[in-house]
Amino acid sequence: MDHAGWVEENNKAYNQINAKRRAWKPVPEKLNRFQSKVMDILGMVGGGIYNAPINWEKVAWSFGGRGLSVPWRDGRMATFDFYALTNLVLLCHESRIRCEVRAKATGHFELTFFQRSHEGGIASRHPNIDEAVAAFREYLPADHPIIYQPGDAQELAA
Repeated sequence: MDHAGWVEENNKAYNQINAKRRAWKPVPEKLNRFQSKVMDILGMVGGGIYNAPINWEKVAWSFGGRGLSVPWRDGRMATFDFYALTNLVLLCHESRIRCEVRAKATGHFELTFFQRSHEGGIASRHPNIDEAVAAFREYLPADHPIIYQPGDAQELAA
């Protein structure tokens, strides 16, 4: 699905409906490449952008100058079953987009996104997934005690 295209159509309709409201601020009807990537990520994480638990009226399209802030109205993310957290992390790494998850209120997150590069200092680069896994493997030795062993699950059941 073209998640970014759906957002553009939705934003266009929102602008038309709200154009006469006094405190209304127009939203982008044409997303830039970064915004499109973030909307595609959120669509994949949320089971379709139209299903994603986003508070559209509170999206900050220019957060911190070049970022994007998205209120996420579901305070649950997991790594495997209902794997939204894993999807979010892997997709952001592949896009070299930094994502920060902030607690906003009970049951609500704020997700902020910033495009990064493949090079530069800590504040300008972001590893892709292969680079992140390689750095993690360097950090955690193969014989570390937290590494899963076949008997671990049976020990919990006992």
